[in-house]
Amino acid sequence: MIEQNTFNSRRYSATALGLIGMMVCAKALPQLDFIAALQRSGNSDVTAALQFVSDSITFVSFGVPLIFLAFGERGAHRKKSRLSFLYVGLSIGLAGLVSYLIKKTTSIPRPYEIDERITQWSVGGGYSFPSGHTTEAFASAIAMIFLYRNWRLAIPMLLWALTVAFSRVYLGVHYPFDILGGVLIALTVTFLMRIVFQQKTEIFNR
Repeated sequence: MIEQNTFNSRRYSATALGLIGMMVCAKALPQLDFIAALQRSGNSDVTAALQFVSDSITFVSFGVPLIFLAFGERGAHRKKSRLSFLYVGLSIGLAGLVSYLIKKTTSIPRPYEIDERITQWSVGGGYSFPSGHTTEAFASAIAMIFLYRNWRLAIPMLLWALTVAFSRVYLGVHYPFDILGGVLIALTVTFLMRIVFQQKTEIFNR
């Protein structure tokens, strides 16, 4: 267990540093030009599809863990199933809280508020950094991957989370910098919550 935790800590650190590096690069690039060009290249069908994905956030982020909980209730490991759902729910909730507090602290305007070339195509209340949708999507996806370690689950969850993240930029409500910040928060919170649950429960012993 110690060796596994050491390996996981190193992998987390490497991933977190990589995300921070990408955030620094994104901040230095012309993000508003990128968003404006992205919106010009789209069409009504793409916009509608990405609006649908963006709006699916709560349904999927909590819906998928609820499905696993429902199946777990039929088996012999109900306690583990319920604790697993608690882990995912707390990871999403705490990551969302951190995201909200940072928004209030940084008070960064959204892209459509800064550049008239950019249109608001989705709900985007409050401030821009970090992306709350991205934080929630990746918190759910990463927590589920930590729990079940199954690529048949990991690939669709990650693809969905990435599409949610992309949609927030395309729809004009977030910068790429905001997206990367949301991923970093989600990764950090789910990783720390995993350490807590590993110490207190056996849900990761599969």
